[in-house]
Amino acid sequence: MKSSLPLAITGFALIAITYGLARFSWGLMLPAVNHDIPLSASQAGMIAASSFAAYCIAVLGASSLSARYGSRLSAIITALCAAAGLLLMAMATSPALLGFGLFIAGLSPGLASPSLADAVSLRVAEHRQPQVNTLINAGTGAGIILSVPILFFMPGGWRAACVVFALISLACLLLVVRYLPAEKRPKDRNGARLLSPAIRRLAIIAFISGFASAAWWSFGPQILQQQLHVESTMTSMLWLLSGGAGILGIFTGPLIRRHGINAVYRVALLFMVIPLLILTFSHGFNNGLYAAVALAGVGYITLSAVLLVSGAAAIPNAPATGVGIAFFTLAAGQAVGALIFGRLYVDTGASVSLSLFAVIGALMLFFTPPAQSDPCFCLKPPSP
Repeated sequence: MKSSLPLAITGFALIAITYGLARFSWGLMLPAVNHDIPLSASQAGMIAASSFAAYCIAVLGASSLSARYGSRLSAIITALCAAAGLLLMAMATSPALLGFGLFIAGLSPGLASPSLADAVSLRVAEHRQPQVNTLINAGTGAGIILSVPILFFMPGGWRAACVVFALISLACLLLVVRYLPAEKRPKDRNGARLLSPAIRRLAIIAFISGFASAAWWSFGPQILQQQLHVESTMTSMLWLLSGGAGILGIFTGPLIRRHGINAVYRVALLFMVIPLLILTFSHGFNNGLYAAVALAGVGYITLSAVLLVSGAAAIPNAPATGVGIAFFTLAAGQAVGALIFGRLYVDTGASVSLSLFAVIGALMLFFTPPAQSDPCFCLKPPSP
């Protein structure tokens, strides 16, 4: 693990920036943004969806970009997109400009995960790859933790925070240039693998899981403040707790080895569903919110790690492609979920919207991802 530690730290930092700062900080800064640039719930949902749409577009091209130019250049472009988008957001004066900045920033996480999966497959022994990949994936929680003090305790408000986030993104370039491999991986040309039963099942699971997760990650802070009347300082602390709990996702790899991928997947889903139910039946601040936000953080990061491991293993000769498919459909589900939740939130209120999304997430308990032992999950036919 020592030889792969610099790569793991670099990947962890890049994921913290692209997911925690450039993507998920939007939900936390939304109430403050609303004071400067008034947004309706529908507009907020559309802007959040633009970030998810950008992610989908980036994921589609990430594996080809990494195969043609190497994971290092792909990661450099990733950090530059995060910095550029955040600076555009800092200068925004209208919902359209704000959405454009969030769109550019949203490209960065879509480029990051497949590129890092490729880097890990090139530089890390096969038996260590799940552990390194899940450690890198947990960087999201660290990014969320970092975003809280910068957003709420730094002079200048959310605009200054976006500038600081952009500077951190540029600083990460030093690690990327030093520790990520520059060599290229030949593009996998076996298109049949993209139509395999394992890939199709993984894509469906990722889409619906992403759909259900959009309720918390796009509207969580807004629901806490508008529906439960939680003060902004306490909302930031709860968001900090959610991100901190997400770091526990580093244990996903060892847990999969010990208990199997299906067990870890189901627990992660439950951790995502329970918070929505707690929010549904809450009528103000209560101690149950601490458990809710913590479960939401660890549940989502663990679930995304399960999808990452499944995607990378589904196409071993092109792990960036497998991860790209899993994360593309995850983000597509989040984009659709953000739009639909925003509309339901306006038309029916928070309780009905949260309940419906909780039911959708719970239904996925009966639809598990492909395991490496499944015949359809292997590139070669099972031995007789």
